Amino acid sequence: MDNLSKYEVCLISALAHGATIIQTRKVLRYYKLRPYSLSSIDKKLFELRKHYQCKTTFQLIYKLSDRVEVMDLDDILK
Repeated sequence: MDNLSKYEVCLISALAHGATIIQTRKVLRYYKLRPYSLSSIDKKLFELRKHYQCKTTFQLIYKLSDRVEVMDLDDILK
């Protein structure tokens, strides 16, 4: 089983809870994780999809669903 970084776990968790790519920037800022530019988020998702052999982000989230952490997006996105 591969280890995911805190950045990757927060990214996947935010998307799994329904956040958009733009909203994931706020989630990463909330947890004080960098980089959180849109291009870096897209690149990281591309790397994860390639590593886990997923064609879509939805498939990636499903494959990594056991690593999703609980977060309150309403509280974070205020």
